[in-house]
Amino acid sequence: MKKITFILIALITGTTFAQSAEGTATVNAAIVSPITISNSSSNLDFGNIATPDAATDIVVSTAGTRTAVAGVTIPGGTISAASFTINAANTYGYTISIPAIDLKRAGEADMSVSFSSSLGATSTGTGADQTLNVGGTLTVGASQGAGAYTGTATVTVAYQ
Repeated sequence: MKKITFILIALITGTTFAQSAEGTATVNAAIVSPITISNSSSNLDFGNIATPDAATDIVVSTAGTRTAVAGVTIPGGTISAASFTINAANTYGYTISIPAIDLKRAGEADMSVSFSSSLGATSTGTGADQTLNVGGTLTVGASQGAGAYTGTATVTVAYQ
């Protein structure tokens, strides 16, 4: 019995005198100004287009110039790239996303639009306003019905 008591006392006192250690770390956080985007009162407009005999693409560059297609593009009408103002924190990278859309007119086939960005798919904030121009490629179907077609493009900017 004395042996069991001695072993129990040894175990208890051994754990009572166990060593411990602690480490510390500094914890930091930085709040970055939110990224913003606003339309600069300029919308993407492909101008006047004649009904083509075969499907064709009409391109408006990010500089606002239209690629002429013989027999399809007609002088006149507004031709412009869309323009946005982006403000992102200095030196912080961000992505630009503009999903393709369809232009619609009741009773007519849709026309698809894909977009191009003057800043590419990614850019870096400057802490000041930056201009983003958006051009696009409109696919006009063969014998597309006459009339005004509309759609809404959504431009999303997000920190990387």
